[in-house]
Amino acid sequence: MKNKLKASAQNAQTSTLATNNKIRDMVLIYGGGTEKGQDWDFYSFHPYVVYKTDQQVYEWMFDGFLFLELSDDWNYSFTLGHGDPNKPAQKANWATLIDKYFETGRSLHELDQAIDDATWSAGQPPSKRKIVIGIPEPLTAVANNWGMAEGIWLNFQNPSHKTMACKWFIDEVRARFSSAAFRHLTLDGFYWIGESVEDNASTISAIGTYLSGYNLSFNWIPWWQSPGYTNPGALGFSDTYLQPNYFFYNVPVSRLQDACNAANTYGLGLEMEFDDNVLYFDPYRTKFNQYFDVFGQNNVFDTKKLTYYQSENTILKLWSSTDPLHKVMYKRLSETVTRRQKLGIPTL
Repeated sequence: MKNKLKASAQNAQTSTLATNNKIRDMVLIYGGGTEKGQDWDFYSFHPYVVYKTDQQVYEWMFDGFLFLELSDDWNYSFTLGHGDPNKPAQKANWATLIDKYFETGRSLHELDQAIDDATWSAGQPPSKRKIVIGIPEPLTAVANNWGMAEGIWLNFQNPSHKTMACKWFIDEVRARFSSAAFRHLTLDGFYWIGESVEDNASTISAIGTYLSGYNLSFNWIPWWQSPGYTNPGALGFSDTYLQPNYFFYNVPVSRLQDACNAANTYGLGLEMEFDDNVLYFDPYRTKFNQYFDVFGQNNVFDTKKLTYYQSENTILKLWSSTDPLHKVMYKRLSETVTRRQKLGIPTL
C-alpha cells in the first residue's frame, strides 16, 4: 500500500468514521474479500439492505455488516483451523484481502450502491450503515516470513510484532475507507476472527487500546463457553456476541436458554445461527424457529445486540426462493430485524 495512505490513516479522521451509535443487527458477510463463493454485487445485497413488507412498503434491514474471511483464494489461512495449516497468510495475502474489499464493482462499493438504489423505494436510511472488518489472525506458524511493518521485518514469535502487523492492517483499512468516500457506509470498527484468544492476549489488549483511540469498536464472537467470554472487556473487546452453537450440533434445545442466561449474566450480545440446511431439512427449520422462539421468550430482541451467521449467503437464497417455506423464514427474520430498527431497540 502507498505510504501516503498510511500517513493519512495515522494523522486524520474523516466524517466516514463512526459516531458512538452502536450496531443493533450485524450480518456476517463472507466472500467479499475473495473470488470464491458468492459474488457480492448490489443485487445480492438487496435483501440485506431493505425488506418489502406485505403492504408493499420498503423498510431498512441490517444496520451493521461484518466483512470477514477465514482463508483466501489460494487457501492461505487467516486464522487457525481454516485453509491450509501449512500456509499461514502473509502480508501479501492480507494486502490482497484489503484490495478486494475496496475494489470497485464488488464488496463495499456494491453495498454502498445497493443502499443508494434502495433510497428510491425506502427513502434515506436513518443512519449510515456501519462496517466492521475482520482482522486476520497473526499466526505464529508464519514465524519471520510475514513481511515488514514500521520499518522492520516482523517475527511472530514476538507478540509485539503480531500487534504491529494488526496495526498495519487497521491503518490500511482506515486509509482506504477514508479515500473511498462512501455515501452510505461508515467504518464502525474491527473484528477478531480468532474465536479463541489464549495465544494472543497481549496483542488483543493492545489492539483494543489502539482502536479505542480512534473511537472504533473491537468485536468478538466467541464460541460457546470459549475461554475469556465471561469478561471480554478485560481482554480489550468493546462488543462481544456469544455463539449458542445450537444449530450445528446435537445438543438439547436448552442450550438456547443457557445462552440467554449467560448473555444476561455477563452483559453479552448473542448470535443468531443458521445455514443452507434450512433450505432442505425440516430438523434445521425447526432449529431456525427455535432461536426466534427462545430469544423471544427471553426478551432478547428488545434488549440485546445481535449478529447473524448465515454461512455464506443463506439469507439471499431464502429471499430469492419461490418455496413458500423459505419465504416464511425470510419474512420472520426480516420482520424481526426491521422492527428492532424502526423502534430503535435495544436502547444503546
